Amino acid sequence: MIMCLCADGLMGIYLFMIGAYDLKFRGEYNRHAQAWMDSTQCQVIGSLAMLSTEVSVLLLTYLTLEKYICIVYPFHYLTPGWRRTLTILLGIWVFGFIVAFLPLACKGLFRNFYGTNGVCFPLHSEQPETPWAHVYSIVIFLGEDC
Repeated sequence: MIMCLCADGLMGIYLFMIGAYDLKFRGEYNRHAQAWMDSTQCQVIGSLAMLSTEVSVLLLTYLTLEKYICIVYPFHYLTPGWRRTLTILLGIWVFGFIVAFLPLACKGLFRNFYGTNGVCFPLHSEQPETPWAHVYSIVIFLGEDC
């Protein structure tokens, strides 16, 4: 439960920061739009949003699978112990960090991955920064839908 709250807290930070920059640029966003989308702040905020969404989806998937096994096999002892659960949760967070921060670590391949729109969230785009960014966003969004 705490792991899920942390993921939701990251989305809260993202929304708060977007709101703060909205107030900062109020009435003159067009003058600052490109500088904002290219900024480090936009990149970091976008990666926090990606981390939050990826971890939330993976945590819900894990909880769903765990409950499914308990319902389908009620008389079998298939519930994971606390060590296995902790390992899986840690793996989910590590995977989430890798997915979210890979575009920041490999700027040569992804360029401005999080800065393609004003909300700094890597929505699927028909005109991506690079072919790597296009493939990456397709894999991420199709992986979430499966």
